[in-house]
Amino acid sequence: MLLWFALALSEHLVVLPRAHSHNDYLREPPLELALENGFCSVEADVFLVDGQLLVAHDRALVKPERTLVNMYLAPLAKRIDQNDGRVFAGSDEILWVLIDIKADGEKVYAELKNELKKFPQLKKSGTRPAVRFVISGDRPIDAIQLDRGKIAGLDGRWDDLGKGYSVEFMPWVSESWSSHFSWVGTGAMPALERSRLRAMVRKVHSEGRRIRFWGAPDSEAVWKVQFSAGVDFLNTDKPSVLRKWLLDRQP
Repeated sequence: MLLWFALALSEHLVVLPRAHSHNDYLREPPLELALENGFCSVEADVFLVDGQLLVAHDRALVKPERTLVNMYLAPLAKRIDQNDGRVFAGSDEILWVLIDIKADGEKVYAELKNELKKFPQLKKSGTRPAVRFVISGDRPIDAIQLDRGKIAGLDGRWDDLGKGYSVEFMPWVSESWSSHFSWVGTGAMPALERSRLRAMVRKVHSEGRRIRFWGAPDSEAVWKVQFSAGVDFLNTDKPSVLRKWLLDRQP
């Protein structure tokens, strides 16, 4: 009975393509809380320790049971099996999984490729895969490019624009908010900064890519400005609050 009720709820879930669960692994439960809120993007920091991909913000905080497989890959594969090949029942929205490699980029990427072989449900195939992985942090750019972005895409930087990278190879650009803007959500955003934000979004979109800002104040004022400017992913550590805010803006 409870399983049927949970499945019924998932079928009527409003999916939120612009919601990004920043440092998702710090929440309980990881992944599931984001998916229950309809988020289409999650983020995990990863270290390679004794041959295992462990999820933690700092090397000193890793725990052997908190593996990328246990926390993300295996649950996603199971969910896709249950939902006829999709992460969200009745929705074709992709789930983006941002892997922030904290160190040893090439080794972590190689191990990620090995782990993904165990989960064919997570393989990128067709024009509308269920899951797309994006590599950030210590990015092994050459190795990702050698795979043509088919295993995982590159989380681009502003300086990566205009280099002719394919969208499949570099689907995103992530930038530090404070590197471009001084406004922190108090009062009106200065006109010059608002114009700069819109110009940045236009430039990224002109190349067919998406844009996300990290380190921005996690507030409704900043969400509103980013949302209006067309920022593709709103970064948050407050999934339920952002969910309600986005639902209030649904047509």
